[in-house]
Amino acid sequence: MIRKNKINRSDFLRLLAKSEPVVRSYLRSLVQDYHDHSEIMQNAFITAWEKYSKFEGDENDFCKWMCVIARFQILKLRQTRARNKWVLSDKLLEKISTEGVNDIASTERWVEKLEDCLQELPKPNRDLIKRVYSPNQTIKAMAAERETTPDALYQKLRRIRKALAKCMDIPPGSPKKDSAPAYSI
Repeated sequence: MIRKNKINRSDFLRLLAKSEPVVRSYLRSLVQDYHDHSEIMQNAFITAWEKYSKFEGDENDFCKWMCVIARFQILKLRQTRARNKWVLSDKLLEKISTEGVNDIASTERWVEKLEDCLQELPKPNRDLIKRVYSPNQTIKAMAAERETTPDALYQKLRRIRKALAKCMDIPPGSPKKDSAPAYSI
């Protein structure tokens, strides 16, 4: 259990970094608009920092706590847009968010498994896959740097993705297995 006599910024940032991918995917399931999603994430992080001194729980509880904060940020945003006819009903949103909170553990396991599988890749392949999914990267530019064709690079990436899917025990071409979230690799 984490108890804070003094607010420790580094503990908060470590817990936040660990839970951020799960909270982000949880929010994506509830908020489709990119700008709303970003605003809610930012407000959830600020609120979590402001309330961190009152948080009592272990590292696993922190992620759930963040998702609850995010859900309240969604509700706050919805109140400001209540006149919009495209807003989901409160009952439906509650059902979706409850299912999302319940799925946090499986999402965390999935992310941990992906990280393990990435570590099993040879370093050049791991670096390539991470670089391809970095912002402002294009296959064409990367292929030119490697003095190869974009098609050859796409084939290499296909083989790397296939190896990751095999490691994750996901059939090729399948977006997910069981209740694991569908991440693009």
